[in-house]
Amino acid sequence: MQHYQDKDDLRETDSWIPLVLAAHGVILLVIVALVANVPAVSEWVSAAAQAEFVNPDVTPVGPTQLAQPAEQTRIVRNN
Repeated sequence: MQHYQDKDDLRETDSWIPLVLAAHGVILLVIVALVANVPAVSEWVSAAAQAEFVNPDVTPVGPTQLAQPAEQTRIVRNN
């Protein structure tokens, strides 16, 4: 069974893609312009990025002690 799709439906869907990309481009351009012209904005962006990547569950790292074997390792061969 073949699925038939009207060409008008495809045109309607395709018209949204450039519009969404243009909207994202405008938002990105506004953010770049703000960061370049207003010094406080770069501090806001930096603080937001640091807050995004903070992991409160991380325990402080203590001194690391490497495990040492209790005995010397011996190789047993069957001759």
